[in-house]
Amino acid sequence: MNKVDQIKVINDMINEARTNLKPLSFNLVFWGIFINIMSIIHYTFPSFIQQTNYSAGIYWIFLPMIGMIYMTRWNIKKYKEMGYSTTLGRVIKIVWAVFGIGWLMISGLAFYQGINPVPDILFLLGLVSVLTGAIIKFKPIILGGIFLLIFVLSLYIYPGQNALIVNIIGITLGLLIPGILLNRMKTNE
Repeated sequence: MNKVDQIKVINDMINEARTNLKPLSFNLVFWGIFINIMSIIHYTFPSFIQQTNYSAGIYWIFLPMIGMIYMTRWNIKKYKEMGYSTTLGRVIKIVWAVFGIGWLMISGLAFYQGINPVPDILFLLGLVSVLTGAIIKFKPIILGGIFLLIFVLSLYIYPGQNALIVNIIGITLGLLIPGILLNRMKTNE
């Protein structure tokens, strides 16, 4: 095998690895849009979302659970279409499954205690994003996770901020933009 053939094989392997990241990029974009729409609706119609002491909690637990069911089914379908699972894909699935469990625990406890779960969820999301970006060696996801952690810090330093606005900005910088960049990187072969 000559050098040109070796380089072609390496490029083909890199492009295949990028193609395998398509489900991750779609997940990031989906959740970025989904959570931002929920935040905008809550911000725009707070009296509707907060009709009772529990309605906001139900809104922020029930709708994301529907999104989780949809995305789980979508991811299973995509991995069946691929016909195989890589170690990288398996690690990413485990990391995000742990996030899902943590999100459920944080949301449930916040609902029970009547506190705002946004800082804790954004903190967990920031950690998982940095971890994911480090695993796949993609700097925009690492930076998105760092931005999320900075926004969490700002919520603790300046507690009077509107958590929904912070959530929108954090999710946009932490999930939506990195997801779009990952998708674009994947397709630019």
